[in-house]
Amino acid sequence: MTHARQSIILQHRHIAMVVYPDCEIVDVAGPMDVFCFANYALRMAGQIAETESVYSLSLIAEQAGPIKTASGMRILADFAYDDVPDGIDTLMVTGAPFSVDSWTDQKLVQWLQCMMPKVRRMVSICTGAFLLAEGGLLNNRKATTHWLYCEQMARQYRKVQILPDKIFVRDGSIYTSGGVTAGIDLALSLVEEDWGWEAAASVARGMLIFMRRPGGQSQFSSFAFNEAKNRKDFRELQAWIASHPEEDLSVETLADRMAMSPRNFSRVFCHEIGMTPAKFVERTRLEAARNMILRSDQPMESVAGKCGFNNAEQMRRTFQRFLNITPQEYRANFK
Repeated sequence: MTHARQSIILQHRHIAMVVYPDCEIVDVAGPMDVFCFANYALRMAGQIAETESVYSLSLIAEQAGPIKTASGMRILADFAYDDVPDGIDTLMVTGAPFSVDSWTDQKLVQWLQCMMPKVRRMVSICTGAFLLAEGGLLNNRKATTHWLYCEQMARQYRKVQILPDKIFVRDGSIYTSGGVTAGIDLALSLVEEDWGWEAAASVARGMLIFMRRPGGQSQFSSFAFNEAKNRKDFRELQAWIASHPEEDLSVETLADRMAMSPRNFSRVFCHEIGMTPAKFVERTRLEAARNMILRSDQPMESVAGKCGFNNAEQMRRTFQRFLNITPQEYRANFK
């Protein structure tokens, strides 16, 4: 057994998610699936054996058994608060956007206070941050939550420094995230923290996530309002472009992929997405470069090549035109 293989086995981590009635099921399933896919990604990379896992997952509630989520779907809690096994590495708290009473559940708040010194990382998804704030765990810390509730949280918990436009925030051993799918972005960052950028990128590709966003970016994705309006095949093309920024993405190549003439392809693309194919490709490559610059220490020439730019100079001009900053300055300011 190699030394590298041994180090991964020794770093096995138990990820636990706290759930309760009327919680948001995506807040639970999204982040947990990230860790599940991380096990698959490391197996496929040959870093662990087919039968091994680096993450084990469990759900925790006031009582073990079925929990009805906000959508009406039921999930099954593995452990009650009083029966939680030792050795939890990362404790995550789900959100419940439509259940304000859950945010101040004193039994849960007190349990979280007791668990805080026992875990390596305490994490909230969406409005789960209210539970951490209620227990004083966010006092004198930076944090975020779903943008709809940031003002309310700032009014209720004046000792917490709310960053309303951030996707996720880390302050020491406590991590908070914005609404719903932001929990997936945060979970990806935790996988990257544990096993590196390549592992997290493999998870993102495996989950067909449209865009991996660093925590410093806004909760409002620059592409959220630019998906194809009516045609599923064009939405699928957008996702493919985002996953392959280094490919030949000329109009001719993309039109051929869609079995259309270049002229008709450009016309339909503009109608569906509201911008030319070239502009969409340029913005997609810029977004890919922003992610790679923040998530790695690769030289700019390497980043430019992997993100589809002809060279680092072309990438620099694109950064300055859209962001009014150079790639080097972007890394220095936001990494």
